[in-house]
Amino acid sequence: MKIFFLSITLAFFFVSCSNSIQYSDINEGDFQAIEWTWVPYDSDDLQYSGRIGYGEGDSAVLSWSATAVTIAFVGSALEAKIRTNGLVYLDVFVDGEEDPSSVIESKSLGEDEKTPMVPVVAELPYGKHVITLYKRSESNVGEVYFYGFRMLGRAEKGLLPAVPKRKMEFIGNSITCGAEVLLTDQDEESGLIHESSYYGYAGQTAKILNAEAHNICSGGHGIFLNYDGTTSNLLPAVYEKIGTNWSLFDQWDHNKWHPDIVVVNLGTNDFASGMNDSAGFVNATVRFIKSIRSYHPMAKIVLLDGPMLVGDYKTQCRRFLNVAKKILEKRGVKNLYRFSFEPRGDSPLGFVGHPNKEKAAEDAENLSAWIRSEFGWN
Repeated sequence: MKIFFLSITLAFFFVSCSNSIQYSDINEGDFQAIEWTWVPYDSDDLQYSGRIGYGEGDSAVLSWSATAVTIAFVGSALEAKIRTNGLVYLDVFVDGEEDPSSVIESKSLGEDEKTPMVPVVAELPYGKHVITLYKRSESNVGEVYFYGFRMLGRAEKGLLPAVPKRKMEFIGNSITCGAEVLLTDQDEESGLIHESSYYGYAGQTAKILNAEAHNICSGGHGIFLNYDGTTSNLLPAVYEKIGTNWSLFDQWDHNKWHPDIVVVNLGTNDFASGMNDSAGFVNATVRFIKSIRSYHPMAKIVLLDGPMLVGDYKTQCRRFLNVAKKILEKRGVKNLYRFSFEPRGDSPLGFVGHPNKEKAAEDAENLSAWIRSEFGWN
């Protein structure tokens, strides 16, 4: 399906929907008094996914990649009242489609600018529709303050899809965020528009396994050393937060949501920065995994090494992760597992070696197949 891009300064874009209900399926009375109705951010008619924060009591905050809000309604058009504190891309999914049919681009507004109503879908056939706004860009470049939906029609909570029973938490860096995954030409200019948590390995794994996912990822962060060589705001510290930006440094309550599987994909930035402190890396990994285990005592934890490390870096990272796993197991930490993504030199990759869409899909297939075999997730 063709993808359209929308800036919040534009008026409307249009989405075709082949799965919508037909006019013949609607009672004549439903056409009477069709009007715009408002559904606020805290309504029971909405379904959220991912770590959700709250602003100053007037909005929900979608910070992390893959956070989403879904509404079901009977009507023909939908708008969202949102503002952002950076550059944000939101995918729009209509009526259970496999791929997003449009993308909303939202940029920061001036202090005196009024929060706009942003068109989401328009001129749909009047009927039952389920719409999802999915944050595809990462937390540290912008967050979405979501105040509510306005629709030409009425909300129908009973039409919301069932929440998946399986739960997965993905922790990682830019690979997990899906950085540059949509880049198709090595000569094309890199940028946030090419990032997609949905088409990254984490989003595709969750889709294959039909799992609700929390995607806690931030580009450039390491477990012991960041890509730029700094040691502040390492991912184990960021993991504790509702979001990575200045506005959301409140602690996340891990009791709100317990995953069945936690996939921890770390080490790429540590080694890319020239890290040579094996003891420091191993000890940091041990501390972080023990922390995750304390929050989620029943979860299976998978230590994963990514597809961007090659040569000695790949060998060292895998060896250090194996050592950390053995130390943890000797200390009584159970349900620990190891999995590795293999680099593929003959596959075109995105900016600075990030997996492209095809490679990310391959990684997701391999990880999903291993999870099905190892944990019986058929």
